[in-house]
Amino acid sequence: MDLNVPYAERDQAEALGALWEPSRRCWYVPDGLDLQPFRRWLPEQTSSLPGSNLRSAETYVVTAPRRCWSCEQTTTVAGFLMAPGFEDFSVWEDDLDGQGRWGGGESWCFAFHIDALPSPIAAQAIMRAPRYRRAFNQATRDSYWANHCSECGALQGDVHLFEDLGAPFLPRDAHDLADLKAFRVKGVFEAAGSFGHALDIAPEIPGVRAGTTVRPPAVAASRPAPPKTIGAVILGTVRRWLGSSD
Repeated sequence: MDLNVPYAERDQAEALGALWEPSRRCWYVPDGLDLQPFRRWLPEQTSSLPGSNLRSAETYVVTAPRRCWSCEQTTTVAGFLMAPGFEDFSVWEDDLDGQGRWGGGESWCFAFHIDALPSPIAAQAIMRAPRYRRAFNQATRDSYWANHCSECGALQGDVHLFEDLGAPFLPRDAHDLADLKAFRVKGVFEAAGSFGHALDIAPEIPGVRAGTTVRPPAVAASRPAPPKTIGAVILGTVRRWLGSSD
């Protein structure tokens, strides 16, 4: 994670563990270090990410324990959960010009297979899962943001975390949510990537602020009073004369 360290504060950053990269002439935080001590030097949130196709005003970093497939030790993995109302930029069938447009997502969904992510947003995931970083995909010959084991460094593939039923980020029921924790992302989430299945039980994840819909109380349908017959009118008049009541 690159840092914006003023020259006068270089010794402080170095004392905390930051390293200097001569080729790029910048300070950075090595993989595995907690970003919390370096927060004042993290890059500012950018207003737009070139090439992004996902954005969400309400997003959570969700963490979960996961047994590494390689060393079988428990490690922490992280994912970005977008709230209903997130937007996806796509080319729709009725886009005659083929330019595409932003469309709203109506469900809770995890973003994954993330190719690009603003540094301040990535930092919030790294604070919770220190081995969340970019990985090189041999199959597609490109890199993307992914989880790695904190013990052996093995890649924890997105397919097994986000697309396998019962995986940390594709829970089957409330029982699978027991070990998950959610932390609200500061700022607008932007990314270039994909999003997964709709998760109706996402509001039950500890830390997620479930949106509540206030519904008006049910009102019984009123029926029009049946028209009074002439006989009923006369009977009512007679009763009033006699001082009787219904």
